[in-house]
Amino acid sequence: MQCRHYMVRSVPTVADTATLAQALATMVKHHMQDLLVVNANGEFTGEISSFTLARLLLPTEAEGEQTREEAQDETVQDVDNRIAPHLMRRVADFAERNVRVMHPDTPLAEALKLLASGALRLPVVDPTTNKLLGAISSLTVLRRYQF
Repeated sequence: MQCRHYMVRSVPTVADTATLAQALATMVKHHMQDLLVVNANGEFTGEISSFTLARLLLPTEAEGEQTREEAQDETVQDVDNRIAPHLMRRVADFAERNVRVMHPDTPLAEALKLLASGALRLPVVDPTTNKLLGAISSLTVLRRYQF
């Protein structure tokens, strides 16, 4: 069995030129933990995930470790102010580029090993053009089992 047999061809993506705010809106709208990033030619360039966004919400190293008292005094506005300066920057500035990709003819077992080890979703790209063809996740594999 190969990845082509289980991949989903229609997956939400975000352009590498989109803003971080646009990516965040798409993630929320589609209830996605991550988005695959493509360039204007439809080539896969990376991914942006909720983990990336969570890192932007953390106190900066300059602020140091937060004590319980500091956390108690912190406001929602303080947290918002950490991400706000980044919202109009391009997704390409934040995209993780070291992402493992699958090809349509990659054995399904190879994808399943990566998914079992914690990958949320794996992009499936054309090995010649690097164009995004779809994605595979543990849910796309399990969807054939209707309980």
